[in-house]
Amino acid sequence: MKLDKLFDILLFTGSVLLFFTIPAQSDEVKGRELEQVLTSASKSGNRDQSLPLLTSTQPVELSKKIRRLSEIKHPLTSSQMLVQSPALSSEVLQVTGVKINRTDKGIEVILETRQGQQLQITNRSAGNSFIADIPNAQLRLVSSNSFRQEKPTAGITEVIVRNQDANTIRVTATGKTGLPQVELFDSNEGLILSFIPIASSSQQPPQTQPTPSARKPQPSAQDEEPIELVVTGTRTEETLENIPRSVTIITHEQIQQQAQLNRNITEILPYLVPGFLAPTGRPGYFGLRGGGASVIVDGVPQVANSTDTFGSNVLTGIDPDNIERIEVINGANAIYGGQATGGLINIITRKPSKEKVTSTAEIGLNTSLRNSEDAFGYNLRYELSGTQGIFDFFGGLSVTTQGAYYDALGDRVANNFGFDDTTTINPLLKFGLNFSEDQRLELRFTHSSLIQDTDFTDDPSTLDIPGIQKARRKKKPEGTQIIGYEDGDRQNSTDTTLVYTNENLLGSRVQAQGFYRTTNNGGFQPYDNRPFDGGTDITSQSGNTEQLGGRLQIQTPFNQQKTISLLWGVDYDRQQISQTANIFDTTEYDASGGRIYRKIGEIKFIPPYTFNDLGIFAQLQGQLGNFTFSGGARYVKLTASVDDYTAYNFGVTEPRDIEGGTLTADDVLFNLGGVYKITDKIGLFASFSQGFSFPDIGRILRSPEQSFVSLSDSVELTSPIDVNNYEIGIRGNWNNLQASLSGFYSKSDLGFSLVYNENGRLVTVRSPQRNYGIEASLDWQPIKTLRLGGTVGWTEGEDDQNDDGKFLPLSSLDPLKLTAYIQHQTTSGWSNRLQLLYIGNRSRAFDQGVDPLPVTEYSTVDYISSIKLGGGELQIGIQNLFNTYYFPVYSQTTAAYYDALNYAGAGRSLSVGYRISW
Repeated sequence: MKLDKLFDILLFTGSVLLFFTIPAQSDEVKGRELEQVLTSASKSGNRDQSLPLLTSTQPVELSKKIRRLSEIKHPLTSSQMLVQSPALSSEVLQVTGVKINRTDKGIEVILETRQGQQLQITNRSAGNSFIADIPNAQLRLVSSNSFRQEKPTAGITEVIVRNQDANTIRVTATGKTGLPQVELFDSNEGLILSFIPIASSSQQPPQTQPTPSARKPQPSAQDEEPIELVVTGTRTEETLENIPRSVTIITHEQIQQQAQLNRNITEILPYLVPGFLAPTGRPGYFGLRGGGASVIVDGVPQVANSTDTFGSNVLTGIDPDNIERIEVINGANAIYGGQATGGLINIITRKPSKEKVTSTAEIGLNTSLRNSEDAFGYNLRYELSGTQGIFDFFGGLSVTTQGAYYDALGDRVANNFGFDDTTTINPLLKFGLNFSEDQRLELRFTHSSLIQDTDFTDDPSTLDIPGIQKARRKKKPEGTQIIGYEDGDRQNSTDTTLVYTNENLLGSRVQAQGFYRTTNNGGFQPYDNRPFDGGTDITSQSGNTEQLGGRLQIQTPFNQQKTISLLWGVDYDRQQISQTANIFDTTEYDASGGRIYRKIGEIKFIPPYTFNDLGIFAQLQGQLGNFTFSGGARYVKLTASVDDYTAYNFGVTEPRDIEGGTLTADDVLFNLGGVYKITDKIGLFASFSQGFSFPDIGRILRSPEQSFVSLSDSVELTSPIDVNNYEIGIRGNWNNLQASLSGFYSKSDLGFSLVYNENGRLVTVRSPQRNYGIEASLDWQPIKTLRLGGTVGWTEGEDDQNDDGKFLPLSSLDPLKLTAYIQHQTTSGWSNRLQLLYIGNRSRAFDQGVDPLPVTEYSTVDYISSIKLGGGELQIGIQNLFNTYYFPVYSQTTAAYYDALNYAGAGRSLSVGYRISW
């Protein structure tokens, strides 16, 4: 039997045993749980007093007793410390869940465990932060190994629960105006820490000894509210349940988990977001609901007007470990400006630690399990974070390399624009000054650099073989030289951002931001165009974009309860864009047998042009009983200008002179939405929103059609894309079940798409367009150690290219996408996850003559594991666990035009990493 077949059998058998063998509870454990349930609340202040049993009419949640109590006030004295008690056993106790309940005074943080009475703590304070360490315990949540909730109630800015080391849990609660008061309780659920904000508490003299106090009974476990996720992609902080559109929130822990398989964000999001395009294995080509997606990183727009031309890799250079969370808002909108015709991807980078100094180090290796030749890569990362008085900081640096990919048959994956043989470098620096509780100034600097240095190039010999062939790569001839031009594909991006925030300026919340961003994409391997459709040159392209802009937004409440407020402000983004084509000597190349690439000149493939985006907006939002609403308008003014230039449409038309000009468009865009809460757990939502952007002006300028005269006169080609989006849905959020279902419809009287013509070249198409579909997501925790769920995304698109009222399907890039996962907390220190990606058949475009080929279904399964080891965490990821042989959707939709695009997907691969914090 072959080794790879034996490996398949062992993996399959181990996976089945791992995920479906769940230990049953012993009678002794069940007895201890029953004993806890049959315990009543203390009727006096004596915490050592025996407690009577509950009667049948008493609620279970009254079975809470005061074990230790400390009403801690600022400043904290040593006599008020909650002293550590000896552990009741040498066993490392598991905390399997964290809940936050609001009370009439503040919040309760519940650490769920069957052995809550055994959790002992030591505590200290740092500024406004209460810090409690729980020794001899581990936090083992189903979905992650840490918990973080921002602004759980007024007066408390943040609650964090995480593993300080392999045997200690740390709980940190930070007050807004002072150190919160703290009470501790035992219950049948676990240990409860009750936090009362200093602003809502009366000042009392320090007490030298803990004293008990009466406590009102809280709602039962069945009635407890689930954790509310806060979304900022709407420009203000809103809970997820109050947003009238489909939103996916991806936490830092989820990103870290998926990064065990792939560190590229465009390959992570398809597994977590229903409307996101299927993975392509290429840096770019991402989108939402069949349209373009705007990408914002800490408020800075990443998608330039000509991104689709040469830089759709804006997500490529972002290190996943630098991300605090990602918020994906589906559907056309103008919340942050143009480009968001399909949705918005809002990325928030990591925040500084509230402690003095914390460090994290990580090392990882990755390789193909089908062929080890040149397949090894590594990941190195170090981060330093902390707070010193009014100053805080965060710094992270990562270096990642990727070797060759091999498909399921052991052949090198011949993706001519992939991640193989690349090195990525990502530094992130943040410095913050907290002038007061309300005022903060933050400077952020981030850089990403991706360099591809490969000894392989496309093998054009497949063009001589009839039919569609699998792409091949061939090794460059010995002695290959590139003269007068830097070798290797280089993609660089640098952002510098300054943000000032005032939480209370004349009663309003004010945020002002300025940013400067540069991108450079160049050094692509020189490419011989001559074998293809009359090409005459050997060229390589490099592009540059420079962005300068700012944002000012003010949130003004209309009532004291702040249930109704107005958000208003202005955005500005100025972009200067160009692309150069570098020309190489064809005579010397041929004479050297394809070894010498000598640069002999360059031309402006995309002439330098300027793009401006100005937006003035006002948004009203509020809550009336069970109904939450938001609505507003945004005035948008877009301009693009270019000087006279010469267009070089290589191999298609002769060079010709084009008149310059200025293109201006403006519009007022509206949005309106609401959420009606049927119950505390279920909400209905509906919304209408508009998107507005210019098409890719750079692509129009670089390959102008014969009808193109000038930028200001070619109205049909350069008119803005104006999209109307309608959505309706329902979502529910229970303690152990979260689900959502939505349907959408969007249309544009003049859409924008890129299609392959009969010669296999991408051309611009402007025509009426419409998209519609259904999205759903499910997450279920049937027991504390098991979680399962998935997503479904179905999108259809049509356009009327002949403007005759007959709509035909768009390209098949958006077939049915289904994901599923099962995650099991196998032991206290070992978590395992299996996840499935299924891509369905799509033949509608092929049947009606739009696409030359249909899309054929395929599915892959991945395995992710994390193991607590030596104070850190060992991470293991196996991508394409069962070594499926398949071709990605992008490959299938372009295979008929050029064999070099018909690349197979990667076969089974392994990644191993170790992360430790101190």
